[in-house]
Amino acid sequence: MTSIQSADDYDGDDVVVHSAQLREQEKAPLLEEGKSDSRREDSSQEDDPAAVKKRNRRRWRSIYVMYFTMFLSAVTFSIVLSSVWPYLLQVDYSHASASFLGWVVAAYSFGQLVASPFFGAWADWRPTREPLVFSLVITVVFNLLYSWTGAFSADIAGWILLISRALVGFGAGIAAVVRSYVSEATTESERTGAMAGISAAQALGFILGPAMGLAFVPLGSKGGHVQMGKLGLDFNMYTGPGYIGALLGVANILLLVLIFRECKLKGREKQNGGRKMQKLISESTASNASCAMQLGHFNRAAAAMAVVLFFIILFAFAVFETIATPLVMDEFAWSRKQAVFYNNAFFAALAVVAIASFIAVKFISRRVDERVLFMVALFLVALAFFVLIPMGNELPKITISTSIDALPANNSSVIPPVVVANATELEPVGCRDPPQTWCSHVPRIYLFQYLLALLLVAVGYPIASLLCYSIYSKILGPFPQGTMMGLLTAAGSLARSLGPIFVSTLYHHFGPVVTFAAVDGVVALSIILLLVSCRTLVPFGRQPGWS
Repeated sequence: MTSIQSADDYDGDDVVVHSAQLREQEKAPLLEEGKSDSRREDSSQEDDPAAVKKRNRRRWRSIYVMYFTMFLSAVTFSIVLSSVWPYLLQVDYSHASASFLGWVVAAYSFGQLVASPFFGAWADWRPTREPLVFSLVITVVFNLLYSWTGAFSADIAGWILLISRALVGFGAGIAAVVRSYVSEATTESERTGAMAGISAAQALGFILGPAMGLAFVPLGSKGGHVQMGKLGLDFNMYTGPGYIGALLGVANILLLVLIFRECKLKGREKQNGGRKMQKLISESTASNASCAMQLGHFNRAAAAMAVVLFFIILFAFAVFETIATPLVMDEFAWSRKQAVFYNNAFFAALAVVAIASFIAVKFISRRVDERVLFMVALFLVALAFFVLIPMGNELPKITISTSIDALPANNSSVIPPVVVANATELEPVGCRDPPQTWCSHVPRIYLFQYLLALLLVAVGYPIASLLCYSIYSKILGPFPQGTMMGLLTAAGSLARSLGPIFVSTLYHHFGPVVTFAAVDGVVALSIILLLVSCRTLVPFGRQPGWS
């Protein structure tokens, strides 16, 4: 028996919850349909094994639709990671700096930041399908706008690119709704596995996103052109990802309309436009525990710490979201086509590692405390950024825009522009100095460093984000979690809004040494915070500690 005490609201009185009894009742496969569904099972059939099995199948079909929704969200993000920088160079070279790229990448997450609490609150008061379909319509429309950016004049094309990514991000703000629904449709014993399924769907999106982008690389930057009246549309390695995102969005809408049914475990239901708690506890403690639920008596400090840790995790990952392509073009003197091809291939391969990490943590967490695994994952991420700090004295190749005849004799630090496929224009390759003045004095990063860092992040980052979600969900307990999950997703979106701007600005002005050392310091801070607070990061209804 566990005591939960709140000095603020109960003046020392204990609210006693029979945790074992609560968990036992959570395991019971009693389901109810959301108000949005016309079909409701008769109470007399609740104990019929066939009816129970049918409801469970329906519940899990809906959860699988949620998995696909998270998969789509990941695809629309990852499919452009490697190509957005060269796409920006092509449509609006005048604004194409690493700093402006940071704003383009941040725009996606800023849109998600604005949308997450909005969609989370909407799902708390209305059927889950409504915000999901609305968000997917936005995703379809603005993925198309992203692909049509080249049809606009160069003066505004960069801003169109930024706006389209911001609104695609707004559509992706339903991640909180998905996690909230899955949390409310599963028992505590199922939740870690179900959350792992969501994260695995995201990781699969990160695999297939770059793989889909890889399929468009043979088209090159020219590809095909279709003239529709005054509107000219290009289909190439930059625009293809937007069309795929729009097509998958249409498929997701059809799944939500035709297959999804809102099935949630009893104890949560919508009545008269609101949500109320039903009994999930023993009769002897129903009154006090119900009162505690209404007043929000989960551990607020622990929940806040989980949000802070999640913010830091996403903030650090902004490095790979933002500067991976500029980094390899600067450090390895790759052309735009090479950068898109190799980074897509790397990300696709490493996402397979992430899937393996999710599967492994699902089983390891049964024997090892989630908080210990969380600590190990953060350490791997910190090690990744340490590995990326340049070693040695060799400088990167520096871009020039002159002819080969004008090159200084025996100078291996400068390279001429390369001839692109059509042999009619030159594409500068290498570290651009100017505007990046650090190219001439900051040592280069070697390819093995980059690959090792990607591998460490591929293992550490997905485990850290999965466990943070799982711990946070368990801290919240048996409450409607749409709004609270919206806040967590908003914190992640804020991190991915500020992170790209912070990282790209540091990288543009100071280069990789300062950038990776600063990010490593932020990750080290998260490790310290976890060490300080780990005893309090326990499920709702349990006392702080390690038991």
